[in-house]
Amino acid sequence: MNETFEETGKAEKPSVFGMIWSPGEQFATIRSNPKIWVPLIIVTLLSLIGGWLMVIGPGFEEQFAKAELEGENMDGIILFSKISTVVFSALGPIFGILFSSFIFWLINKATSSEATFKQFFSMNTYISFISAIGLVLNGLLLALLGGSPNELYTSLGALVGSEGSVGAFLNGIEIFGIWTIVLTGIGLRITAKWPKGLAWTIAIIFLVFTVGAAAVGGMMNTMSGM
Repeated sequence: MNETFEETGKAEKPSVFGMIWSPGEQFATIRSNPKIWVPLIIVTLLSLIGGWLMVIGPGFEEQFAKAELEGENMDGIILFSKISTVVFSALGPIFGILFSSFIFWLINKATSSEATFKQFFSMNTYISFISAIGLVLNGLLLALLGGSPNELYTSLGALVGSEGSVGAFLNGIEIFGIWTIVLTGIGLRITAKWPKGLAWTIAIIFLVFTVGAAAVGGMMNTMSGM
């Protein structure tokens, strides 16, 4: 990104939709003019809608039937699971943004970059817009076509059809997840002005952590019978 854009972009505001077709320009603008509340509200609302779409699909209740859970409180358990899923879908991105921003801020202390926590938080919020789009798309497909909420239609797992920890691992290799990792590497290069090697190393580590956590989650679900 050239200096001319950075100079003229100081009075501009980054666009969440611009993250789709011009992320580099948005990251340069975020560096000089980091915004938080409007994109955070948009991400939260989209995530809320995505979570709601997931729980209204037939596949959500079917997973309880497959687990052969019985009892008078089954309806209550399903209702609680639906509510908790929607709430977590809405609040999860906020905690994720906070966590990743804090990690980036700590790592930044060991570099010559003068990026602030607010810049990292703004950068991660705009990146999360892509994740929120993925959640809405998968929620819509689950609501219309059915399937388990643990098997995203935009993942490699949906193509292979494996189950258990392997299926969860493949489910973690997902289009929008990879997209956000690529944006993270670009954002750390432009917004924080990190060296290319450091920026992409941290981005890849986050990808490995995400996929590994998905595999562990799938293993635990298999052991619990869900």
